[in-house]
Amino acid sequence: MLLHTEKFQKSALAAIGIATFLLSAPASSSSEYGSYLAGRHAQALKDADKASAFMMRVLEENPEDQELLRRTFLLSLAAGKMNVAVNLANRIETAGGKMATSALLLGIEAVRANNFDDAIARFDALPRRGLTAYAAPLAVAWANSGKGDTEAALKALEALDKKSGFSAMRDLHAGLINDVANQTEAAEKSLRAVAPTLDKAPVRVVRAAGSLLERTGRASEARTLYTDFLADNPGNLAIEAALSRLESGEPAQPLVRDASGGVAESLFNIASALPRDRSGDMAMVYARLALHLRPNFELARLLLGDLFDNQRRYLDANAIYERVSPDSPYYWSAQLRIADNFTDMEDVDRAVEMLRVMAKQRPDRTDALIKLGGILRSKERYREAVDAYDAAGERLGIVTPGHWLFYYNRGIALERSKIWERAEKDFLKALELQPEQPYVLNYLGYSWVEKGINIERARKMIERAVEQRQDDGFIVDSLGWVLYRLGDYAGSVKQLERAIRLRPSDPVINDHLGDAYWRVGRKLEARFQWRRALNLEPTDDLIPTIEGKLVDGLADIKPNGSGG
Repeated sequence: MLLHTEKFQKSALAAIGIATFLLSAPASSSSEYGSYLAGRHAQALKDADKASAFMMRVLEENPEDQELLRRTFLLSLAAGKMNVAVNLANRIETAGGKMATSALLLGIEAVRANNFDDAIARFDALPRRGLTAYAAPLAVAWANSGKGDTEAALKALEALDKKSGFSAMRDLHAGLINDVANQTEAAEKSLRAVAPTLDKAPVRVVRAAGSLLERTGRASEARTLYTDFLADNPGNLAIEAALSRLESGEPAQPLVRDASGGVAESLFNIASALPRDRSGDMAMVYARLALHLRPNFELARLLLGDLFDNQRRYLDANAIYERVSPDSPYYWSAQLRIADNFTDMEDVDRAVEMLRVMAKQRPDRTDALIKLGGILRSKERYREAVDAYDAAGERLGIVTPGHWLFYYNRGIALERSKIWERAEKDFLKALELQPEQPYVLNYLGYSWVEKGINIERARKMIERAVEQRQDDGFIVDSLGWVLYRLGDYAGSVKQLERAIRLRPSDPVINDHLGDAYWRVGRKLEARFQWRRALNLEPTDDLIPTIEGKLVDGLADIKPNGSGG
C-alpha cells in the first residue's frame, strides 16, 4: 500500500525516540516505518548520508510517492551520492515532476557528456526564481560556450544585469568565457570591470586576470598584480602559489578550461554567496554539484568542509579536508582547519602537535603559530600561548594595520600570564595600528582600571568602545566599573544594570553590580547579586572575595580589581 508522507510526518513527532535508536542500526535492519522516522531524525541532525540511506529504503517500498522521491533525491545529492541522485532525477522527470534542482542536475549530466544542445534546452527550461534565477543564465552561457557559440554565451549572461549584486559574477564569467574562446582583449576588459583596479578585485578574479596576463606575454604585469594584492592580503595561499609558480618559470593555466569547469565555477560562486545560517543545505547541494563536474576543484572541497564545520559535523568536515591534494595551494588551509576541528572535538593535544609540526614545515609562515597561540590561549595555557605568539612575532616581517589582532591576542596571553609590561606594550601597539578598535580600547582601559592607573584616560577609551559596541555586555560592564572606580556609584549602577541585561549569566558582571548596589545603599540587592555571582561558577580567585563580602559587606573593604 502506498505510504503517504503526510501521515508519516504527523506520526513522527510521537515516535522520535525510536528514530534515535534506529540511527545506530543499518538501514536494512529496521522496519519501513522505523526507517522513515530514522531518516527524518537523521535529516534534522544534518546527517544527509544516513538520512538518504533510510529514505531510500522507504522509497523502495513506496516508489510512487513523489514527495518522498523528491526528498530522497535532495538528501542523496547533499550526501554526494551522485549516481543515486541522477537515477532519482530521471525518475522525477519520467513521472512528470517539476523540480528545479533535479532538472539542473540532468542538465549538468548533459554538460558532462558534451551534449550541449540538450544541456541548453534543459537549462533554458529552468524557472527564473530562487537560486536558478542565477544558476540558469550562467549554465546556459557555459553550455553555449561548450558548443562554441561565444556570442550566445555572452548574451545569456545579460540576464544577470538585472540581478542586484551579481554584476561582478557576470563580469567574471564574461571574462572566463572570452578567455576560453581566445578573445583575450575582451576577456581582460571584462575582468577589469569587476573592480576599480585589478588588485582590489576578489581573489578568483585576480587569479583569472593574472593567468591571462602571463599567457599573453605580460609576466611583469602579472607579478605586479600578485604582489600588490598580497600587500593588502598577506598570506593568501592561492596568490602566493601563483607568484611562486611564476617565479619558477612554470607556465600559467587558465582558471577555467572548458564548459564543465565554467558551470562548476558558477555553482561554486553561488554556493559561496549563500548565507550559512539560512541556506546551508542548498549551499552544500551546489558545492556537491560543482565537485561532480570538476572532481579536482579543491576550493569547492574546502567550501564543502566549511559547511560541515558550520553544522558542527567536525569528523565529516575533516574527512573532506583530508581529501585535498598535498599539491594544491589549498592544502595548507585544509590542514589548519583540521587542527581547528580537533580542538572543537576536545582533542587539543593532537591539534597542538599538528600545528607545531606545521610551523616547522613552513618557517616562512605565521598562521600555524598564531592558530597554535589562539588554541592554547582559549584553553588557558597562557604561558605556552605566549611562546607560540613570540615565535610567530619573529616571522611577522613588515608590520601592517592588519597585524593589530596579533598584538591584541598576544597582549591578552601576556596579561593573563602576569607579564604586564609586555602586555601593555602590545595593546598600545595594537591601538597604534587600529586606533579606534573597540576591543583593544576596552581591554586596555579595563586593565588600567583594575590596576588603578590612567583612570581618566581609561574612561575615555571605554566610552569610545561603548559607542561602537553598545550591545556588548562586557564592554558596557567595563564602563560601569571605571565609573565605580571613579566614585560615580549612581552612574556605575546604571551601566552595570544595562550590562546585566546584556550578559545576565556572567559572574564578574553580577559581582560588579553587587558592589555598586552596596555603595548606593541597596544592600539587600547587593547580597543577592553576590550570591548569584557565586552560583554562576566564578574563577577560583574570585570566590573567597565574594564570600568575604557576603559576610562583611564592603564597609571595611577598599575597592579593588577583584570586584570590591
